[in-house]
Amino acid sequence: MLVEKIKSDIVSAMKSKDKEKLSTLRMLLAKIEKEKISLKLSDLSDLTDQQVESVVSSAIKELNKEIESYVAVGRTTESQEVEKEVLLSYLPKQLTEEEIKLEVVNAVLSLDGGIGDIMKHLSSALQGKADMKLVSQLAREEFKNQKGDWIEAWTQTLVERSKIFR
Repeated sequence: MLVEKIKSDIVSAMKSKDKEKLSTLRMLLAKIEKEKISLKLSDLSDLTDQQVESVVSSAIKELNKEIESYVAVGRTTESQEVEKEVLLSYLPKQLTEEEIKLEVVNAVLSLDGGIGDIMKHLSSALQGKADMKLVSQLAREEFKNQKGDWIEAWTQTLVERSKIFR
């Protein structure tokens, strides 16, 4: 279980006196405790690995925002980058942009629905494995490329028909 791995990593960080890793893992454990309380569970072991991964993902998103704001004002982001690396070790291997693009193209070509249906499929397939912001951006671009001509022609037809009734 992921929670047990985090707890054992906290102990090993204490033994090795790795202060940055220790503080990051303690912060993560506090966020996991908060999630446990919000879900009204009695014990940390009641959380599933997927729920813990969701907490880790949100912590990484917060760090990314922090890094962006630090870069914008010219501050160094070394400690945040270290924290991010520690947190990334608790997520499944992240897909590369090319792998994400391949999944997106397959979804756009195989599904007949709109962008909402495509994103619903992609979010269930890639959750925790990819940055969903990037997935959304690539899906919208690919949807526009693959189905944009049809949508454009359909929109033009509607515009022309509306002129007839004016």
